Amino acid sequence: MKKLLSIVLVILTFLVIPGRVLAQEINKFGIHILDAGEVDQAAQLVNSAGGDWGWITIVLRTNDLNQKKWQEFFNNCRRKHLIPLVRLATEIEDEAWKKPTRDDIDQLADFLANINWPVKDQYIVVFNETNHAKEWGNDINPIEYAQILDYAIEKFQDKDDNFKILNGGFDLAANNSAETMDVYRYWQIMNQAVPGIFNRLDGWSSHPYPNPGFIGKPTDQGRKSILGYRWEIATLKADFNVNKNLPVFISETGWPHGQTANNQIRNGYFLAPDKVAEYTKEAFYLWLADNQVKAITPFVLNYHSFPLDVFSWLDRDGQDYPHCQAIREMKKTAWWPEQINEWQVEIINLPKFLPINSSYQGKITLKNTGQSIWGEKPLAFKSASILVEDIVLPSGVVIEPGQSHQFVFNIKTSEWPETVSVSWENLDEKAVISFFNPSSLNSYKDNFWQKIIALVKVWWYRKIPQNDSFYQINNSND
Repeated sequence: MKKLLSIVLVILTFLVIPGRVLAQEINKFGIHILDAGEVDQAAQLVNSAGGDWGWITIVLRTNDLNQKKWQEFFNNCRRKHLIPLVRLATEIEDEAWKKPTRDDIDQLADFLANINWPVKDQYIVVFNETNHAKEWGNDINPIEYAQILDYAIEKFQDKDDNFKILNGGFDLAANNSAETMDVYRYWQIMNQAVPGIFNRLDGWSSHPYPNPGFIGKPTDQGRKSILGYRWEIATLKADFNVNKNLPVFISETGWPHGQTANNQIRNGYFLAPDKVAEYTKEAFYLWLADNQVKAITPFVLNYHSFPLDVFSWLDRDGQDYPHCQAIREMKKTAWWPEQINEWQVEIINLPKFLPINSSYQGKITLKNTGQSIWGEKPLAFKSASILVEDIVLPSGVVIEPGQSHQFVFNIKTSEWPETVSVSWENLDEKAVISFFNPSSLNSYKDNFWQKIIALVKVWWYRKIPQNDSFYQINNSND
């Protein structure tokens, strides 16, 4: 009975096919890249035609953990408005990807936790198509993968709650052989090894290629089609008790084409470039209309070595293949993902005393310690006093994370002597200023110490030019 209900659920899933309505609240367009230097080209594609904050998938290997290189990559993603999906990898050994160890996970988690990401949600794809022996040290071992996936979830989320962990996408067309394992059987063994492992994920990474042979039609349905992720989600819910509504990240997909120098011999097998463009555009309409799909990053932007050059979206000269041009021209959505906005007060330059009925120009230096680039959106801190101006970043000024800026603001003193607290919303530090009446100095005839204090106030106020520092709070670590 349970098996029958499972089959019915899967069938119903395929019958509900969204129409050509782009039900987007985010920009789902993305691309898979292989080189950290391809950020500009990727952004020009996925943020074209009105789009903003598209996606890229990139591979991070254990033998390529250069802090400077990767921080600059993430900085460029921030500048170009790209959300990275980082796919973990080891290194090639004996013509296969070396099996990862817990030490590898520890190293990768430590490394990525010390990177300033461009957005709050930090997406991690835990390895790739592990139902292939070549992807797991020439071994098919779903028990080991389930254990490593479970450990990665624990390790990354112990580092930072903002890490969002996805499975490595699976080959949905693989059968049971010496080199591959049917994905359903693979999942069964995974779930037996670590019960409930799929419920621990934050999202689902899928590789819905148009099979068989990468030449299926966008109208095809089922496990081996471009809608294969629907079979995955339905099966996980029906047979593996997944109770989450997992967002789907299409981290690989696409039609190969015959228009490459290395693959002329296969031109008769793969689809013509114009047909690939037609199918790719049709597929995007389906994916975009599906609210469960959050990102679409086809494989691959720019690659020209046999045999994967047939999947490249750009030719050797960096020009669009027809399917790349078709997607570039599709209307996209502009949105803004959540970013962590943080700052540190380094210096407040203010006098401790000011005469009444006067004005003064104060300064405060703030360091950007968050993820956003100040100036891309208006930045202001509202003053808690009507006597002190708000702190406002001037138009045209851009401050990236790690950089500091000196803000200038005006103070208008009151008409009577008093002591006021100078502070702004969302800034913890504050200063205290006493307003005094210079004309009252002669009234201190009977109190010697009051007169001395008043004279010191005037001397302090007049000693240094208006734009220099009297009152200084210095929190700088430099």
